Amino acid sequence: MVLSLPDGTMSGEESGHPNSVARSGDFPRSAAVLARMRSENFPVASRILPHGLRRHLHALYGFFRLVDFAGDEAPGNRDALLDFLEVDLRRAYQDAARIPILRALTTTVAECAIPHDVLVKLIEANRQDQQVRRYRTFDDLLDYCALSANPVGEAVLHVFGRAEPPLVALSDRICSALQILEHCQDIAEDYRQDRVYLPTDDLRRFGCQEPDLVAVRAPTRLRGLIKFEVDRARRMLDDGAPLVGCLSGTARVAVAGYLAGGRATAAAFAGADHDPLGCDVRPSRARTFVEWGRLYVLGGAR
Repeated sequence: MVLSLPDGTMSGEESGHPNSVARSGDFPRSAAVLARMRSENFPVASRILPHGLRRHLHALYGFFRLVDFAGDEAPGNRDALLDFLEVDLRRAYQDAARIPILRALTTTVAECAIPHDVLVKLIEANRQDQQVRRYRTFDDLLDYCALSANPVGEAVLHVFGRAEPPLVALSDRICSALQILEHCQDIAEDYRQDRVYLPTDDLRRFGCQEPDLVAVRAPTRLRGLIKFEVDRARRMLDDGAPLVGCLSGTARVAVAGYLAGGRATAAAFAGADHDPLGCDVRPSRARTFVEWGRLYVLGGAR
């Protein structure tokens, strides 16, 4: 078996060892991951941040994208690939990583003192995705977000030297809310992969059936459910917003960008009548900038 990575390496049994790696020209390399970053909304990597901070944030983003690729897009045995990534993540903390993206992460985890158990949670979230396809309650979904989303914010706070427990708790609210908004945006795509992140209790409460998730347009009952989830995420963003006021300088710029993107996304849902099937619900740059300016000036206060 050969397991392919998007940086052009493979792990496989062809050498007789599950942790072996070989080169392959069949898959895009590390540059492709960073190119994708430039096409996505990644506010913390804004060009207005100093080069050193951007370098650390780029390294983290490369790792995040690589883990997502392994859990969502990679052909073959994804569990084995995630196991391999966990081994190489451990090597990154020993300055011995084999995958280029993880070699780039080595300096970041050392200089920013990012604990291994923060980043390994993202691998565990993708393992969970291979086994768990539905979440019964909202609390169950939040437990998943604690693995899939919250470590991102905690890692970023480490980059800025502000990973203090009260601030991490505020960051967790923001990151979980952002994850929930993303799930609401991607309901059809997720369902086609046999994944439903909207809690089944909530689906039942609003009278929704899973085939509603891939309709041409969201029926009224589904739009009611999406509004319910988006409103819940918006309240979580508000709960976490005081984090901005606790920060200064570039950290404040970056975190305000995250939060602004979330608030602008919630506004985009309202503008689309909470129908992510009939249109592509994405925040406008203008609304994001307005939200960012308000957050930066007011420090998260409403």
